[in-house]
Amino acid sequence: MFRKSGVAVLAMSCLTIGLVGLSSGAANASTNSVVSLEGNTGVTFTNNFNPFDSSSFAAQLSVRSLVNEPLFEFDLLKANTQYPWLATKYQWANGGRTLTFTLRKGVKWSDGKPFSSADVAYTFDLLNRVPAANVYGVPTMSSNATVDGPYSVTLHYATPEYLNITAIAGNVLIVPEHVWSKVHNPATAIITKPIGTGPYELQSFSTQAVKYSVNPTYWGGKPAASEVLVPSYSSNTAAATALADGQLTWAGNDIANVNQIFVNKNPRTNHTFFAPGSTVTLEFNVTGTGPLSDPAVRQAISAGIDRTALSVKGETGYEKPATSSSALILPNQASYLIPSLKNDLSPHADPAKVASILTADGYTKDSNGFYAKNGKEIQFSIEDPTAYSDYYADDQLIANELQAEGIDATVNGVQASQWYSDSATGNFQSIIHWGNGGVSPYVQYANWLDYTQSAPIGSSANADYGRYNSPAAQAALKRLSTINPANVKALQAATAVLENLVSTQVPVAPLMYGADWDEYSTAHFTGFVTPQNPYADPSPGDPQLPLILMRLKKA
Repeated sequence: MFRKSGVAVLAMSCLTIGLVGLSSGAANASTNSVVSLEGNTGVTFTNNFNPFDSSSFAAQLSVRSLVNEPLFEFDLLKANTQYPWLATKYQWANGGRTLTFTLRKGVKWSDGKPFSSADVAYTFDLLNRVPAANVYGVPTMSSNATVDGPYSVTLHYATPEYLNITAIAGNVLIVPEHVWSKVHNPATAIITKPIGTGPYELQSFSTQAVKYSVNPTYWGGKPAASEVLVPSYSSNTAAATALADGQLTWAGNDIANVNQIFVNKNPRTNHTFFAPGSTVTLEFNVTGTGPLSDPAVRQAISAGIDRTALSVKGETGYEKPATSSSALILPNQASYLIPSLKNDLSPHADPAKVASILTADGYTKDSNGFYAKNGKEIQFSIEDPTAYSDYYADDQLIANELQAEGIDATVNGVQASQWYSDSATGNFQSIIHWGNGGVSPYVQYANWLDYTQSAPIGSSANADYGRYNSPAAQAALKRLSTINPANVKALQAATAVLENLVSTQVPVAPLMYGADWDEYSTAHFTGFVTPQNPYADPSPGDPQLPLILMRLKKA
């Protein structure tokens, strides 16, 4: 689940950087034929549309699904709501170990070649064969996919994978075998001419703006917008200015004073919908022998955070403070919550609890006023992009609070591109990062704890960026993944194990319930996701872009 720009994300110089060379694009964005969208800021545009490369333009701007589509679209805001897409149905067999998709007929790739089960099988086999390309976090298959004619494909797993259905069917974006079978090093290849089944195809690239035009062979019909424009913005501030000026149709940012800046300028057309879609956490790199490898230190850091300040000052009140150390998304997942972990996180910092935890762990304050043991102070940095103005503000609030409590926390502000690289390779001490969301707690927990999706420091991980390696976590995740979603009590019992583990081991410290940032204008298009019609994650990102764009209608 992509959250930043501020989704995870949201000065004259900033605005200049964002809009130079966009005079024609900005003008088009004010017409009734173009949707101008922004799903991320502070990213250097590179001419690379590889959907398997997390550092590519298409991945970092979360626009891969304009071209490459999933088998199903899932509504992450409403349980048991899904939409057939490249597949029309799926069926589990063999106790959740076998998954068969029936594919849509009459679909073509944007180069005119027919779409078939061979393409789906090839895509999943590629993810199995090249683990570095598995940016979708899907489980490894036990054998190659099998096809039964042009419209049926079956995936095989060693263990039940019921709860991974949203990742398998909803996150994986299908690629054409006739193109990708000729690509060497698919996880790192530079792709400048993407071929897909999606509603749009690449029209032009520049370092200031990328344009997409309608795919004339699209199976779903003709979208209302004849063009999708993706401009470059250096920061949330620059994107907010463009949105307020009518140069953006749709944005995914944390914008301070959004009502004053945007909504109140024209309440009839300017809207926001900040749906709670994940748990934002402080994720710790737990490798090595430093203080952050100690669960007690991580517990103390969590106790020393003023979550209300983060909510009110860092997130302008748009994201509520986390209330449970379980890290469940609340109130969405309240039915899974262990009673003992309800409201166990203080909304404000608790210096007495910090002192109690660290003292019991053998720490005392040294002459510098910091907690130390064996002459080694608790020192760590929090790394986030300066362009993500909300997270960067949160970092400073946390560091200042912890410094006052005797923990030497500092802030490391970096470029967004460096942050994405550092997060994946483990080149950080801690980061604020949005959760993976999902219709089941399993999705978030697997993203934080599944070491099979992680990697050694220096290699790129697809999940578990903090390199938390726990046999208990792996066993609990495996158990949870085997349970049929219809067995609610078993799901609750298995989830409780992971709740307790996160609460006591604190590989991630829950901070807030993350908003799916969404600001949009209905001046030229209607049909966006609303609180009254929450048919999808409302943010302008993958994989819901084709679902939302095909629901838009000209105003």
